[in-house]
This record gives sequence, C-alpha cells and structure tokens, in this order.
Amino acid sequence: MSASGDPLDALPAAVLADVLGRVADAGDIAACRLASRALLAASYLCPRVRLCAADCARRRCEGGGGFPAFCATTANLASLLGPHLRSLSLDTADGQGSPDDAMWVEEGEFDEADDLHLTSGEAVAAWAATSTAAVLRELEIADYWPQACWRKAEALPLISHYCQNLVKLGLKNAWLSVEGLKKMPNLTHLTLEFIRLDDEDLNQLNECFPCLHTLNLIGVGGLKDPKIDLLHLKACRWEVSNVPRSLVVRAPDLVFLELKCIRPDTLILDTPSLSTLKLTIDKLGANVRVDGLLRLTNLHIESLDFSSLFLVFIDNRGIRTLELELPEFASQYELLEAVNPDYLLKMLASISEVKLAPRFSCELKLCLALCKGSQFGSCLKKLLIHVPQPGSCSHLLPLFEICAPLCEVTVLFHTESADAVRQGAISICMQNFPDIRWQWGTWQ
Repeated sequence: MSASGDPLDALPAAVLADVLGRVADAGDIAACRLASRALLAASYLCPRVRLCAADCARRRCEGGGGFPAFCATTANLASLLGPHLRSLSLDTADGQGSPDDAMWVEEGEFDEADDLHLTSGEAVAAWAATSTAAVLRELEIADYWPQACWRKAEALPLISHYCQNLVKLGLKNAWLSVEGLKKMPNLTHLTLEFIRLDDEDLNQLNECFPCLHTLNLIGVGGLKDPKIDLLHLKACRWEVSNVPRSLVVRAPDLVFLELKCIRPDTLILDTPSLSTLKLTIDKLGANVRVDGLLRLTNLHIESLDFSSLFLVFIDNRGIRTLELELPEFASQYELLEAVNPDYLLKMLASISEVKLAPRFSCELKLCLALCKGSQFGSCLKKLLIHVPQPGSCSHLLPLFEICAPLCEVTVLFHTESADAVRQGAISICMQNFPDIRWQWGTWQ
C-alpha cells in the first residue's frame, strides 16, 4: 500500500460491498480483504456470496484429506454477514459426483461421511439459524452426490421454516423430504435439478409454493402421477427423468413451456395463455387433452411421432413459428416411416416461419425425394435449413418450391463443406428460385 493511503478509501462502503458481491466467490473476497482496509470493511456488508468446495470433493475422490469443515465455514460466514446477505450459493458438486439420473446410483459411489452433505438438516440449520435467513432473497445449493444420494434430506422443510422472504431457490443433487414443508408465498422462482422428491403427485409443491412464476424440474425422480397446478406460473421447464403414467400442467398464466418426456399414457395441458411450447417426446400417448392452447404460436418438436404431433398441435391452430428436430441417431428411413412426405410439405407450407434443426435437415433427403408434388398454397415466408456435408442443395429443391414469393431462406452449409461445392449449390438455388431472398452461412 502506498504512503498516500488506500486509494479505495474515497469510495462509499456500499459501492465496494456491491463490487465484492459481483465477485461473489468467497475465496476471491477473502483475497480482496487482505489487499485493502476499505475492502476489508466493505466485506462485512457484502450482499452476495458463493462458496465452492469442489477442491474438497476432488480430494475426497482421490482419497485425500485435510480440507476444512465446509458446513462450519458456511455458518461462520452467515453469522459474519448477518442482515446484509441477500444471495447465497453453496456448491460441493461443480461437476464432481453429479448423477446422470437422480433415481440411480452406481456401485461404489456411496460415501457415508456427511461433511459435504449440504442438504442435510444439520447443514442447513447451521446457517439458517442465523440472522441471514430472514433477509435472504436467493439461495442455491448443489450437494455432493455420493453423500446425498442415499439418504433423505430435510433441506426443503427447514428452508421453508427459516427463509420466509426467499424469492429464488435452486437445489441440485439430493433426495428431498417434503414432510413439514411450510408455505412460502414470496417464492417466485424454483429450480430442482437431479432430485429425488418425496412428493409423487407434486401436491406439496403446488400447495407450498403457490406464487411461483418460474419452475424448473430437471431430472426430478420419485414422481408417479405428477400434476403442476399453479395459478401464477409463467415459465416452466420440465425434463421428466422417469416414465410416469400421466403428466398434467394446469397453469392459466403460463406462456412458455419446455417439456421433455418419453411416452406418458396421459398428457393434459390446461394452459390457455401458452404461446411457446418446446416439446421433446418419444411418442404421444393415447390420452391427450390440449384443447386449451388457444394462443400457441411458437412450436418446437423433437420427436419421430410427427404425424400424431402435427394433428394435435398444428392442425386448426395459428402456429407462426415451427422448429423440427429428430432424436439422436434417428435415420432418414425412420423419418420416412414417421411421416408422409407430401403431408410434411403441406404442414410446412401452412406455417409462416420454419426452422429445420441440424439432425432433421440432414435426414430429409429421402423424404423429399419421394414427394409427389406441391400443388397447394403456401404461407411460408421464412425458412432456415442446415445442409450436411458435402454441401449439395439439389435434394432440397422440393422444399424451396413451397416457399411463398419473396420468402427469406437461410441456408447453413456444414463448415467442412468444400468452397467449390458451396458455390455450385448457391448458383443452382439462385438460378432456379430468383424470387427467393437468399442468405448463406455455416454450421458446425
């Protein structure tokens, strides 16, 4: 430090505290405290802190030791910052010990210690019993999967008891109990990722988090007949990790839904305000009720069950934007079996804007080759398509024929396509379809 004193002394402590909050990582904040007396004083007012124990987890996997008691460190920090802390992030995962599926654990992954088990009752109570809990607005906890996977944790009930002013909550890598869960009327954002949840129908979630605006359920297991029933929900991402018999979403204000599932027997979407649906599904079940999708305009489908999905989600609806993709490893023969080529072209021609994702684009050749004709009106004003290597567009001509006059077509060539092949394809397209507004690019 220079003789003239600390240059940061001139800045208000609140400004320095906000800067430290943007740094967030507790280790970096500690280094800043050592570098400046002004930062040392401001650190006690820090509104956001992130503690990461990834190094501890790695040393544990390698059979090492000597790492600090992480839970005790968290409790000390919460006591130190007290009423100033607004956002707390605790992470003992960082990609280490995270499950591929919350329902299963490979042999040898169990760890009977609990020093990194952040969703246990003792770990949560250690920091939640301080003055921090009452003022906390955002909380994220990523647990250490080998310690958390095999024992039920009390994190949710305790958080609902201590953190009544919480607005945003995210929990990852845990088996969570809902016994004793209290209502949290201020919570608007909830993310559960790689979680086994003891709430098979989601009744407790619906009852105790009634004011959610955003809900993310990513790989949440333990569900049997789950129903999302939330009056104020506006955005939802739901990746179903097992095969429940039915999926129900009742949310009158929902405008965005991303749903990934396999083949539920029953699918009910009672979402009259929904405008954007991103649906990844193996096969549509026999019982589908989606009559309430009156405002659906943007639709993304990743599937091979196109004939059924088109009938349910496109026919007699005002879809303006449609994006199609195939599951991984699907072939052009499976696409041909899944949908009649002429029916596919007719569906595409009824949409204003169409995006054909990479896998769908690359397996389209055989389907287009068997098209018999395109003698129907077209609404297609905007088209995006990916061209596979080597870069020929000749097989795409039937698709370009359904474009409305002055349609804007974006053609993305694979980056490994030869320049000469690209130039030849561009020349053919422009000569055969001079009324189309062409744009060219690359994809990888």
